[in-house]
Formats: sequence, structure tokens, C-alpha cells
Amino acid sequence: MDVPDVAGELGALFQRAGYQLFLVGGAVRGAVLGETSNELDFATDARPREVTSLLQGWAEARYLVGVRFGTVGARKGQYTLEITTFREEVYAEDSRHPVVTFAKDVETDLSRRDFTINAMAIRLPDVKFLDPFKGLYDLAHKRLRTPLEPEVSFGDDPLRMLRAARFISTLGVEPAPEVTRAIEGMRERLEIVSAERIQGELSKLLLGER
Repeated sequence: MDVPDVAGELGALFQRAGYQLFLVGGAVRGAVLGETSNELDFATDARPREVTSLLQGWAEARYLVGVRFGTVGARKGQYTLEITTFREEVYAEDSRHPVVTFAKDVETDLSRRDFTINAMAIRLPDVKFLDPFKGLYDLAHKRLRTPLEPEVSFGDDPLRMLRAARFISTLGVEPAPEVTRAIEGMRERLEIVSAERIQGELSKLLLGER
């Protein structure tokens, strides 16, 4: 599986420092489909302070806007990078903002992601593919499932219910019956999500073929 050279470089940098690094999210899905992207997401066991230190002198720019949620941004050449400490995140019943806690391993991190097709990872720098929730199978069969029960996934972040519609529009996947049932039962939870985040998903949805 081909990954950008910059991902391998970053993986070697983290490995030398004694940390794990995984390419995650849409970039992995794209690699499976033979697509490329200049936006790369990574997951690591390093905390934001260590990530920031490791990037110094390697990245051309660092961005700390998301550091309170465990994410350090960077730019290297043509690539925009986001490196996030393994985490879990849950919305309180009446809060618009997630409460982030750090996880201990990549499997836990992947289990809290939105859908199985985004819960695949590539370990770096050795480019080992991880797929604990059968996201590759779901991608091949155009099926949209959540790694854990949909009620857990949508409880963690209600915006994922709208993101499901975006993936149906842009990727041509079909939601599993339990995903549709959970959205029907939990749709009012979208009220706690900010208008800006909802607008972002709607804008992407409207650009899809479906």
C-alpha cells in the first residue's frame, strides 16, 4: 500500500523518539482506493507537548489551535498534517463541546471513530495495515457501519449522524439498518452541535453525486 513519503518520514521521526504513529482516517481510505490527498491525519501515543517538540525543526509550520483536544497541526511541503494523541471523546448531554480523554492504544482510538471505513490505520514507518473493525470489507461492499454500537458512536458526537448522510452522498455507501434506526431515534441530539459544524457537513454533502 502506497503512502506519501512525508508520512514515512514522520513515522521514522516518531519511532526514533520511542513513540507510535499511525496514518488514520480518510487518507487510509483513499490509499485503499488508490486516491491521494494533501491532508493527512495521524494518531499517536505521544502527548501534544511531545508532538510539538518532535515537529520542531522538521515541519515548516506548527499550529496549536486544536491542542486542547489533543491535536497538533503542521505543514510540510504540500501537505497539511494533523497529529492527534490516541483519544476518546464524549459529548455531555447539554454540551456543544466534546470532553476529550486520552486513550492508551490505537485500537481504543479506532473504536471511537465515526464509521468502520474510517477506523482503518497504517502503522508507520513499516506500513502495516490495521483493520480491527472490518472497514475494508465494508468499503468493498459499500456499507456504512459504526465500529461500536451506533448509539455509542452518535452519543460520542451527534454530528456523525449528519456525516452519515454526507458519506452516502459522496461515497455512494448504504447505511446498515441499525445505523438508520439509531439516527431516527437520536436525531434531536443534533441540537447540541454548533451551527458551524453542521454547515460544514451540509456543504460537503451537497457536493456529492447523491
